[in-house]
Amino acid sequence: MNTSRAIRSLLVLFLVFGVHCTQQTTLKVLKPAEIDVGSINRIAILDFEGPPGTGSSIASIFTSKLFATNYFTLVERSELEKVLSEHALNMSGVIDVETAVEAGRLLGVQGVIVGNVISYSCEDQKHREKERKKIWTGEYERDEKGNIIYEKNLFGKKVKKKKYREKLVTVEVLDREATVALSFRLIDVETGQIVATRETAHSYQKSMKLGKGSLPPRKAILNRLTHQCVDDFVKMLAPHTITIKTEFARGNREVNKGIEFARNGLWDKAQKVWEAVVSKEPDNHQGWYNLGLAFEAQFDYESAEQAYNHAVDIKPKKLYMRALKRVRQAMLDEEKLQQQMERRKMESTGENYDE
Repeated sequence: MNTSRAIRSLLVLFLVFGVHCTQQTTLKVLKPAEIDVGSINRIAILDFEGPPGTGSSIASIFTSKLFATNYFTLVERSELEKVLSEHALNMSGVIDVETAVEAGRLLGVQGVIVGNVISYSCEDQKHREKERKKIWTGEYERDEKGNIIYEKNLFGKKVKKKKYREKLVTVEVLDREATVALSFRLIDVETGQIVATRETAHSYQKSMKLGKGSLPPRKAILNRLTHQCVDDFVKMLAPHTITIKTEFARGNREVNKGIEFARNGLWDKAQKVWEAVVSKEPDNHQGWYNLGLAFEAQFDYESAEQAYNHAVDIKPKKLYMRALKRVRQAMLDEEKLQQQMERRKMESTGENYDE
């Protein structure tokens, strides 16, 4: 399989996902790695240095997520533990380059990832605040003649309408704040150079009145924040997907018929409908724009660019111009990804990429 076909195969894995409402849709788009780590393919991720119990779990999450990209070969945790223990090296606390390189050579890898847990905390605080609350006066609403007014409750039953008054009351509020901040370094075992490094942080903050529900468990919050931080690392090192929110352009009956197909994931049928529309009505900008969406959803970026161009030329709406800009960026990303994959292929076979 050549490089272009390999990229197309990756793209096919990320088809269009659900629609939120009549005019909106989301697309999954494959992006190249943010940096090119060259010939490094086989990687070992050592335990991060941090509070007890955090380093091993973060390294495990990082290993699983990076492995899922199919872009690197990762050393299994059990193999890593066995090799390092045989040579009296700890999995955690490896922060100097020389020790990391030594561990990498023992493991037979080209790159070693070491990291630090900068922050890993979830704390609660309570405070009091005033709020207005409706209090039943013990009386019922009456009309001008003094007769009690009736109303229907949630079950449709006729009941007396209660009379309320507002009262300022003190309520107790629970504030929960959490932060996870991590950093990592990827070290080239052959050269001892740091080829990638990044620091990232994610936070959570929410308040809840006591007795009015519950907040997510601390462990669940910290776990979610950890996954978000590791996702940032993975995006830097490997191809990844992003979600793009966009809209359909509603038009005449045939245009909207195509939208119904697209809303149900039948982009090929939607494409045929919109191709028929613009064939009969060359100035139908909604048809051209939606046709561009169909091509983009099927990763045919060149055809999408042409369709969006027609829509913009007919009517330069912001929606159409954003789509044209987006698909042009997608074409650049596809080219960059192809270069990354070609370089990896050539370096793995000993070919010269610059020839």
